[in-house]
Amino acid sequence: MAEKTKKKSRVFDYFCEEDQFVGGVAWCAGCPLELIARLVPKVLGKNMVFVGTPSCSAPVLHGQNVGAWHRVAYFACPMTGVASSGTGLARYYDRVGIDTTIVCFTGDGCAADVGFQPLSGAAERNEKIIYICYDNEGYMNTGNQRSSATPLGAATSTTPVGVASRGKPTASKYMPLIMAMHRAAYVATVSPSHLEDFVKKLVKAKEKKKEGFVYLHVFCPCLVGWRIDPDMTIQVCRTAVRTNYFPLWEAENGKFRLTHEVANPRPVQELTKLMRKFSHLKEDDLDKLQQSVNERYALVKALCDIGK
Repeated sequence: MAEKTKKKSRVFDYFCEEDQFVGGVAWCAGCPLELIARLVPKVLGKNMVFVGTPSCSAPVLHGQNVGAWHRVAYFACPMTGVASSGTGLARYYDRVGIDTTIVCFTGDGCAADVGFQPLSGAAERNEKIIYICYDNEGYMNTGNQRSSATPLGAATSTTPVGVASRGKPTASKYMPLIMAMHRAAYVATVSPSHLEDFVKKLVKAKEKKKEGFVYLHVFCPCLVGWRIDPDMTIQVCRTAVRTNYFPLWEAENGKFRLTHEVANPRPVQELTKLMRKFSHLKEDDLDKLQQSVNERYALVKALCDIGK
């Protein structure tokens, strides 16, 4: 039976809802993934199913021993089967007439690499699911290996800094734009530092899911892999937005719109100095990263201007 909810107008209203996760969970102290996971069912409602994989979210979503860390329905599958499993669940619930929101919840390694083909297929078929990618820019659960979402110059265990290597030599794959090019019903970027924007997009995602495929790309710093202090999480997220390293935008059926336009963007160096995975970058390296940020933002801005 569909869940009855009262009209909410503020982020605070959603945080008054019952928390579907226990007080203490197995995520690292300061990890934004906990805030993201707790927020999603508060906004989308209890009638939902998380579909996940082995990942940073797995220790909590899978549960420990014979107990669970949450009250949300959860379906575990391999990294290659998230979008296809979510599709099957959504079609089944629709067939039997049960109003349920299917939420695929994965990291960038699954979304951008291992599970990309099923994800692309689900978007192309316009399946009625919500796919949330929490982007920590690498395979953090298995030791900080690079993924195709790892940015230019970043140090990882497979792109180390040394005599023969200066971090990742190529730019990151920009998944939000790739998914928007599928002309999905709704695509958006969100950050834990801008919760009003985050909540609005979750609300819209639940509504647009009735039309078809929804993809949300969440900025999710990894304290261990990025080498930042636990109390710096939100500052890093906020600075990523202020530098246009992670611009906030949405696309409805291929029509783009900036949801938070930065009037005077700060240089990307203000972000890189907050994390030690970029501490080796020299001036020419920072110039290349800044150019990459500028070019990506210019492309998004041009698409938004077309929408106007």
